[in-house]
Amino acid sequence: MAAIRITKKIISCALAVCITMTGLSVSTSKVLASGDPLSAAVILNKVSQSDIDRARRERDAARQRAQDVNSYLRALNGQQSELSGELANLNQASEEQRAQFEIIAGQLAAALEAKEAALARFVEAQDNLNTQQELFEQRVNAMFEFRNKSTLEVLLESDSIAGFFTNLEIISLIADADNQALDQLQIAMDDAQLTADAAMAEADEMQSIADTKQAELEELQRRIGVTSEALEEVSTLITAAERERDNLNAEASRLDQQVRNLTRQYQAQQAANYSGGATKVISGITFTWPTASHSITDPYGMRTHPISGVQKMHTGMDIGSSYGSTIVAAASGTVIQVNLPVPGRNTGGTGYGNFLIINHGNGVTTLYGHCRNIYVSNGQSVSIGQKIAEVGSTGSSTGPHLHFEVRVNGSTVNPRKYLP
Repeated sequence: MAAIRITKKIISCALAVCITMTGLSVSTSKVLASGDPLSAAVILNKVSQSDIDRARRERDAARQRAQDVNSYLRALNGQQSELSGELANLNQASEEQRAQFEIIAGQLAAALEAKEAALARFVEAQDNLNTQQELFEQRVNAMFEFRNKSTLEVLLESDSIAGFFTNLEIISLIADADNQALDQLQIAMDDAQLTADAAMAEADEMQSIADTKQAELEELQRRIGVTSEALEEVSTLITAAERERDNLNAEASRLDQQVRNLTRQYQAQQAANYSGGATKVISGITFTWPTASHSITDPYGMRTHPISGVQKMHTGMDIGSSYGSTIVAAASGTVIQVNLPVPGRNTGGTGYGNFLIINHGNGVTTLYGHCRNIYVSNGQSVSIGQKIAEVGSTGSSTGPHLHFEVRVNGSTVNPRKYLP
């Protein structure tokens, strides 16, 4: 029954999990008409960073609510499994109880038949005893009259002396036989009484056992009914929760697409408003140089590593610059990773040292390595030309410079092709 109590608790929580979709959408007038590249899109209205942030919060809220419903579903599925197991156990117990009851019912029927037969024998013995008692009384009366006669009268009524003695012996034998018959009838009567009493006691005992088993069987049937109802309620809640989860996931996907569209529109606006250095558009993304310096000290491609001396691939290009020089976003996008093993230091650390990665959409990302300070955080939207870091020489570096990478769908490409 513990499972049923848990079910009631879960069902009582259902209202808290029911989620409305109110307030989860952003005005479509601020979203691109389609998912086409910005160069082909129609911008219906200007988008601000707050529009993007609001859409992202609503998307995250929908995702969180979908996770809440998933947690609720896991609890319901666990409850369903527990109730199904309990129902199976109850059904098995019910079958076992029913089999026991059928056996006991058969024994009860046999006991009742034995009781009826014993009672019949008792009644028959009682009737025989009563009949014999009546006959005995008649014979006693007759013998009493005969015995009241004097010996002389018996002698005079006898045919001879031999008859006289014979009559006296017959009177004695009849009296003895009657006494023996009456005694055996009493024995039979007592035995019939014992048999009847034993049969009635057995029948009463079997009736009590049968009544108990019947009550247990009825209780099992009641519990099966209650568990079945609880299982049906949980199944109904699971169906509703799955529908709610699917709706929330669909809404989260719609909002996620909305965030991407808003971000792309915002980036297009920022690129259109960018008044810095020269720009270049590739795959619908506007790029500019990430530093004021355009001095490439080490290009993209195979090279001898300046520290290890080993011939290996250089996955980006190094732009020479002085410590503390400004690093800007080469294109608008969203910061997806910030790594600061040695914050604020000119040197130290390994690999890229202090670095960040920006996602520009269409599978394009840029990496900025060996920084001193980083001024943006993970998840932040940045615009083209926005200051994001300072030049340093952290990580595996021999002097101040920016290691700049461009990756398309996770693979590095020559970044020089993306810069004006």
